Amino acid sequence: MSNGNEPVIIVDQDESGLRAAFLEYGGVRSFYFFSENINVGDFYLAKASDSQPGEIGWFMDLGDGQYGFLPRNKALPGKKPFTGELRIVQVEKEAWDGKPAQLTEQVQVVGRGIAYLPNGGYVAVSRQIAEPARESLRKMALEWCGNQEGIVIRTIASGMSPDQLFSELEGSRARWKKIENDAKNMDKTGIIVRPFSFIESILNENHNPTFCTIYSNIPLKEKFPADRVKIIYQAHKNLFSLHGLNKEYASATEHIVPLHDGATLAFDYAEALTAIDVNSGSASVGTGWEKFALDINLHAAREIARQLRLREIGGMIVIDFLRLHDSADQEKVLMELEAELSHDPATIKVFGFTEMGLFELTRKRRRSGLKDRVAVR
Repeated sequence: MSNGNEPVIIVDQDESGLRAAFLEYGGVRSFYFFSENINVGDFYLAKASDSQPGEIGWFMDLGDGQYGFLPRNKALPGKKPFTGELRIVQVEKEAWDGKPAQLTEQVQVVGRGIAYLPNGGYVAVSRQIAEPARESLRKMALEWCGNQEGIVIRTIASGMSPDQLFSELEGSRARWKKIENDAKNMDKTGIIVRPFSFIESILNENHNPTFCTIYSNIPLKEKFPADRVKIIYQAHKNLFSLHGLNKEYASATEHIVPLHDGATLAFDYAEALTAIDVNSGSASVGTGWEKFALDINLHAAREIARQLRLREIGGMIVIDFLRLHDSADQEKVLMELEAELSHDPATIKVFGFTEMGLFELTRKRRRSGLKDRVAVR
């Protein structure tokens, strides 16, 4: 398998369906599950429904009995949908917990180095790109944008030439025109295009690594550049077992996650938020509580960041760390958690410790994950 930092994808077809694991730096980072249903990134020709929930948005008929929700702030400015109107929308979040898929008209045509926003009107550059390259890319993208266009410069763009990026932009513009034309030729609601296959969506979510090895027990239809992706077929009925992933997979479904010296994490899923409790358990306090609590909290911060991504936990998250009396120690925990979360491709906002000593953050959820396969406890 992986012999270091090289990214690896394990694609496994078993009796329950198609699943995959993304590995990096020698460890599992994320689990994925294939669905034939509505997926993030899909473009649909949708029809505004008769049923409108007040001023917060519109239910949209996606065809074949499927519905999504278009929030007001995701619709095109000044262009409120009217009942029965057909609009091009993109899936921003998959359906979960009985909630419909979330849609947007602020669409993105995503490439390797850039995301093209036909109606975006702004330019953004990945925070992972350092100055002065970051500002240089921003100015270049601004020069390329016309009318209401927007561009998001992705992390991988730092290793691409201006000509490569501009060529990708032109390709994205052409893809968007085709989407518009295909929609005009449709006589009913339905999917226009699914931009990414299952494997491509995994690579895209993880910033399209320069090189990746894929192990699979089924033939893959995708054609990848040989200098970027190596595919190894393994005729085994359970690749998760073959590559030693079953223990990690099972532990990420558990309510309790062990830390060191008897300390534990407890994950509780509620409808409104996820609560994570750090417990000292049987760990020995020793000579001083503050040092003891700080040590466990730092370890907990690292494991929490890992579990959020493994389980694909989204929404509001509240962490009850062991109580720290020194604000400097609280700052150390905050910095440790932020450092670990910086590797997560999801959008995360960290709010820090509240007056009651709880730690708050949000993580943007886009797809279903391992958490959805665990019954709410």
